[in-house]
Amino acid sequence: MIEVMTRPVRWAIRRGYQPAAGDPPPTECVVVRPGASGSRSGLPVSAVAGELGVGFGGGFALVLPTYVARAPLSSHRETVGELLAQLADLPPTVAARPRVLVVGMQWRDDQHDEAIERLERLGEITASGGGPTFVGIAMPQAGKSRMLNAAFELATGLGLTGVAWVDDDVTFSTGCIGRLLEDFLERGARGSAGASKVPRPNPYAAARLLHRGKHITKTPKFGYPHGCCMVVDAELVARGIPDRYTCEDDYFCFALLDPRHENPLHRTHIVADAACYHLTGGPAGEIRHRVNRSLLTAAVLMSDFPAEVAGRYWRMYFYGLWPLAPAARGHGLRFAAKKWLLKSIHFVWFCHVALGLAARGIVGRPRREIPWSAYTRHTKPAASPLPVSPTISRGEPA
Repeated sequence: MIEVMTRPVRWAIRRGYQPAAGDPPPTECVVVRPGASGSRSGLPVSAVAGELGVGFGGGFALVLPTYVARAPLSSHRETVGELLAQLADLPPTVAARPRVLVVGMQWRDDQHDEAIERLERLGEITASGGGPTFVGIAMPQAGKSRMLNAAFELATGLGLTGVAWVDDDVTFSTGCIGRLLEDFLERGARGSAGASKVPRPNPYAAARLLHRGKHITKTPKFGYPHGCCMVVDAELVARGIPDRYTCEDDYFCFALLDPRHENPLHRTHIVADAACYHLTGGPAGEIRHRVNRSLLTAAVLMSDFPAEVAGRYWRMYFYGLWPLAPAARGHGLRFAAKKWLLKSIHFVWFCHVALGLAARGIVGRPRREIPWSAYTRHTKPAASPLPVSPTISRGEPA
């Protein structure tokens, strides 16, 4: 009954977002082998596997998507140094496998030469013996998902078991990447796994308010891997991310969600003892744009995927908004009331966004893109000894 009632709305929302089709952006790669005295530049992604040859089967790639204007070279060098330190501190089961460090450097306008030079500089600090193979990918700025797809193409050609990626504004706990990959292997290298995301608010009143609200609205048992630090398996890598979706972690959640299982997220996993720290929020206007983008993404995914998947996600997304979703239980009536109020605001905002897409679909004027909404402030938080709740990884039934 619910499917029949929502089918026309979902159809209209699908029509209300129709991004322009296009070929993948061109790529130019910089390849540095461990211990090499120089690099090979100018290769397209499709030629990298042939350049590197065999010997990578069963290995991992760690991808850092970023762009030239995001930070100066010194900051990019620092971030790559942090990743190399993580890759030097791996459990034996992970360290025994081949490793590829991929830096995706997107560029705009006249930044092409700077992008290539920056990748060559970053490759130099990975060239010491025993380190990972380095591949830098330069691409005209076209979004994180497009860059990840280029890295996925590379990984598929090399026969890698999985691909992990991290944001350029997070700080990792000691051994975070190693623990993430170790857990992924222990679970059969299937589906996805993600580090525990530990947010800290930026120094804005709106950011602090958002942080407090999220503390109430989040439901740890429905947490799924976040794009700031996660890994996916070879099957997902080979499929890539359809151009229609700009938010990779939400897409993989939908792709892996099992609506008929008692724990619909059993194909995903949060690793409680692998933590990444990040700053959230900004000025009120930036938060509004960011939330709007998130709601657009959720509406599109719920309209595209099968009704039973969308319905299961709806119950997780609006958990606490009884009677439209299950009531929040276990934390007392006062907490449940706060959650219901905040989820009500969330629901009204979502309806405004989703029905706006539906109206566009009905009149034939679809939205062509969901623009990225980055916060202006770009800093990394310090790691914290605060514990991560063990409820994140218990796999509680929904």
